Amino acid sequence: MHGGLELGRPQRRSRWLGVAAIVLALVGLWAAMPYLLAVLPAGLTRCRETIGDWVLPHYTEELTALEQQNAALHRQLARAEEAIAENEAMRELLGCSLPEGNWQPARVAARRSDRATLACTAREGADVLDAQGRYAGQVVEGSGDGTCVFAYAGSDGAACAGLCGTAAGLLERQSQWVLTGLPADCGLAAGSVVTTPGGCWLGTLAEAPRPEADGLTARAALTDTADLNSTVFFVKIE
Repeated sequence: MHGGLELGRPQRRSRWLGVAAIVLALVGLWAAMPYLLAVLPAGLTRCRETIGDWVLPHYTEELTALEQQNAALHRQLARAEEAIAENEAMRELLGCSLPEGNWQPARVAARRSDRATLACTAREGADVLDAQGRYAGQVVEGSGDGTCVFAYAGSDGAACAGLCGTAAGLLERQSQWVLTGLPADCGLAAGSVVTTPGGCWLGTLAEAPRPEADGLTARAALTDTADLNSTVFFVKIE
């Protein structure tokens, strides 16, 4: 019994020391509270300033880059609007209005030397325009998998006539489009507008027609023709 009581005293002493330490810590914290309340806001302010010194330059640089990009996009849009207005004015002046009808955008799924497969269903013979509204060819084959094939104007299976003023010729696709079979005395000048019989834009004469070997007809290369490397075309639908 006596030995047990002697062994229990150190445990009670340690417990009281722990309680005393906690009480002293609380008293010290209470005494230091005014100082902590005075120092804490300054510390938080300094912390915010430090973080701001690191974040603000990055934010400013990103904001400047976005503003420059936005300004560039606005300039591109303004130029596009001017080009559209000029295009419409030129078509009105030359009597070559945009072809009527419904036109469905179609992305290129495959491409060959004289034709392309489009992700679109359209009837055979439907006209195909590039993104700028220039005549590119016509649909020559449909399929049941949601695609159609169109042949480039002037290639096999997509014969195309070209009208230039009162003169008519046949479009041939060589290294570039050439209008052949024009009357030798047509008197056309470079820059004359060429359309399909349906009024679609084919291009303009890159040169005055030159006599062909038979001496009765003439030919001329075209410029401002459809972009056959475009990734998106427009197909006429009913």
